Amino acid sequence: MLIDNEKKLGLDDTFRFSCHPGIGCFNECCRNLTLMLMPYDIVRLKNALGMRSYEFLEKYTTWHVGAATGLPVVTVKQVNNACPFVSKKGCTVYADRPASCRLYPLVRMKSAKEEYYYIVYEDFCEGHKQEKVWTVREWIENQGAEVYNRMNDVFMELVLGIYSSGRKLNGDEMARFYTACYDVDTLRELAEEFGCEKKEDDVEQMLEGIELMKCELLKR
Repeated sequence: MLIDNEKKLGLDDTFRFSCHPGIGCFNECCRNLTLMLMPYDIVRLKNALGMRSYEFLEKYTTWHVGAATGLPVVTVKQVNNACPFVSKKGCTVYADRPASCRLYPLVRMKSAKEEYYYIVYEDFCEGHKQEKVWTVREWIENQGAEVYNRMNDVFMELVLGIYSSGRKLNGDEMARFYTACYDVDTLRELAEEFGCEKKEDDVEQMLEGIELMKCELLKR
């Protein structure tokens, strides 16, 4: 994988890309990958599959402590070196696919001052050779990624806040962070114990968990 980090793309900059079942590399980007899931990705996927979040997490994911952040990072378990949701016909959860899948071949970067994108190039990918030209803004809209970007910004504010503070979570804090941010159904069941509001809506409950962690870990 090569990320062209010498060329920043703004929302109105253009790139050439197209992916479809007739292309020779179809589904190859769903193999031999590390697919990190954000809290909103998990909510969308577990609902698409009709599962509780803890069931989804146990069956389809694993987690580790991020080397850079020191926080729990959730990734999809591969099956035969492929995403468990890919089939010969394509993605079986396409309408609720994660943010990174939606944005591909773009990688989003955001700071307090700016939002920009890099292009990812992989040896197998023929999508860059297609004729279709997009602006970044058009691609985000076409892929339904705008709501994912908004939700991920909320979570990343927490992650970057903890990282910049230099704080290292202990075991209990790590467990609370994992439940509050990733396991929305368990958080709802344990809302009183966690000291947060119980919400019927999954997204609202997810946001409640993230806000709880901001209050506890960033003292906001």
